[in-house]
Amino acid sequence: MSDNVDQLQQRVAKQKERLEDATGAAEHTQERFDASAAAYEQADVERKRLKAALKVAKRRARRLKQEAKRAKKLVHATKDDRDDAAHELDEHVALRDKRAAKLAKAEAALAAVPVVEVSAPVPTPPSPAPSPAKKAAPVRKAPAKKAPVKKAPVKKAPAKKAPAKKTVGR
Repeated sequence: MSDNVDQLQQRVAKQKERLEDATGAAEHTQERFDASAAAYEQADVERKRLKAALKVAKRRARRLKQEAKRAKKLVHATKDDRDDAAHELDEHVALRDKRAAKLAKAEAALAAVPVVEVSAPVPTPPSPAPSPAKKAAPVRKAPAKKAPVKKAPVKKAPAKKAPAKKTVGR
């Protein structure tokens, strides 16, 4: 019986050792699980935050893209307007320079005329006054009549007859 007791004690000792090993492994795995669960929670929170940030960034990018399109259209419109204004300015400056040259020429011609001629008014020939008793109506010409144009009679093309339908006897 002592052999049985010794064997049973060895078996109990062996089972205790295995239990301690399994308990140590379970505790180690539990620590690893807790750490990985915490890491998972942090990663999930970060994923949700980044997903929301991406959504906001996409909205902002869409809005900025639309604003860029509007700005591009505005640039084209204002460039065209600026070019038109520059063209008109060139035309008006050229016209002003032309008028200034004409004015300078007229002033030079006026300065070349002797003073005596300038101060004396130029007499205008008297115009004959119409007599008050007679008022002549302006003579009007009658419009010329055009000769009537004869038109050739229009010939109608003969009407085409549809081929006769064949009737099938019943």
